[in-house]
Amino acid sequence: MEIDTNSCNCDNIAKEIDRLTDATDGDGLKDYVLQIESAISSNALVTNGAVFYYLGTAFDTLSCWENNSQGGQESAFFVEYKKKALFYLRKSIDLLEADEKQKHLLLCTYTNYANALDSCCRVIEALRIYRKAIQLHPAFGMAWGNYGRALQFYANTVNDTGHRSELHCFAYQAIKYALDLHDPNIHETAHAYFTRILKSYNATGQKDLLEAPIVFKSYSMGSGEELMYQKWCLNNHLFLNPLNDLMEQESAFAHDPLVITRCSENGKAIPNEKSTGVEPPKYFSMLNQLKEEYVYARFLVYKGIECAKKVHYADKNVRITLSSYDYANYSIRLEQIKSAFRILFSIIDQVAFAINSYWGLGYGERQASADNIFKSKKYPKDNIALTALYWSYSEFSDNFCKAEIGAARDLKTLRNALEHKYVKIHEYPDNRKLQIEDDDFYHISEKDLYNYVLRLLKISREFIMEFVYAIGIEEDNANTDGKIILPLSVADFDDEWKV
Repeated sequence: MEIDTNSCNCDNIAKEIDRLTDATDGDGLKDYVLQIESAISSNALVTNGAVFYYLGTAFDTLSCWENNSQGGQESAFFVEYKKKALFYLRKSIDLLEADEKQKHLLLCTYTNYANALDSCCRVIEALRIYRKAIQLHPAFGMAWGNYGRALQFYANTVNDTGHRSELHCFAYQAIKYALDLHDPNIHETAHAYFTRILKSYNATGQKDLLEAPIVFKSYSMGSGEELMYQKWCLNNHLFLNPLNDLMEQESAFAHDPLVITRCSENGKAIPNEKSTGVEPPKYFSMLNQLKEEYVYARFLVYKGIECAKKVHYADKNVRITLSSYDYANYSIRLEQIKSAFRILFSIIDQVAFAINSYWGLGYGERQASADNIFKSKKYPKDNIALTALYWSYSEFSDNFCKAEIGAARDLKTLRNALEHKYVKIHEYPDNRKLQIEDDDFYHISEKDLYNYVLRLLKISREFIMEFVYAIGIEEDNANTDGKIILPLSVADFDDEWKV
């Protein structure tokens, strides 16, 4: 079949992919999508979002078949197919978001992209995309059903029993709502799958509890600027709280309760010099630092983006020359955002360092970099939370399709530029590629800088939360023989002490 990737009518491509998929013809589907790839590479200007949607969906199907054929073991082919699926579905989203006539296809692309993320265990990021689909069309059953399915997975990942129960309630109600919509766009196989999930919930004998309205107590979020800050964090889903990954935005979610609930250590207990007790494992202190740095960076971003009403008093009488005429801006406000960006990126390195320590990967201090940790052959991918971090970090460094790099590579480029070189922030749009120019500067618009730092906020949040859940999963599955289990009651650090 001749493939025309520029045609506005992609029905032939869709029908052939559906035919091969329905026939579970793996070899035929692989050959066909390679033909599509070849057609695209011969026409670098292809701008049809539908083509990339079908291509990404087909590669995701191939990745699932490969995973099943390997008994759930991650093979090289699985990784290749999954990376291509993620890349092409993102490419489709970029094109379809700019085309108001393609709303339904965009909904499908959001949902399939989120499904692909979820199959990589990146449930936090998947929930973000499901929310986008539901916000675009609140009666889209496929998005609601998959959102509920992802919440069920998430509920079984978190380490807090209260949050686990609440997430299961939301999961049940989302899937039930999806089926009650009677949306003809719900595929037959998906409908059957969602129905099985409901039956499994009903079999627990808690149907009345699961169907009861979910009501949270209303909490004060302060007033004035504090209220504005809390609402901004809540609306952008930035609290270190799994309930802030829900569609709902309750005041009860506006806090950061994430903690390590239990942790054992090898070797002898460490005496506490000031008491007869012992110190908790070091990972509690590591999490304290990660959380406080994240919260500080989150606040800096808020101040830099939302509170730019007037010149800061510390910026007055600081002489800045008009050294160029390209509308470059200089201010403490922009330095707040740049500083937040640096802090947030360092969190990724710090999480990698902690993973090396807790899982005993064996890297010394200087070698325990994120690149070494996440690409180590000893990296434990049997832990679903660590698998999520593995796939999340791959977006910073790996090629996803030939020479095409992951979605977060620009974040890594910008971090290097901010740390070691010079970056000009322009008031107006700047469409140059993020690379060093002849003037020895990187150039970026304020709007793009805002988008980058907000994206990094969400990624660093994912890293902290998945790291905590990974410890919980490991503790659940650990062989405790030879370990000292410390039944400690770890007290909270009072807010009044944070001076």
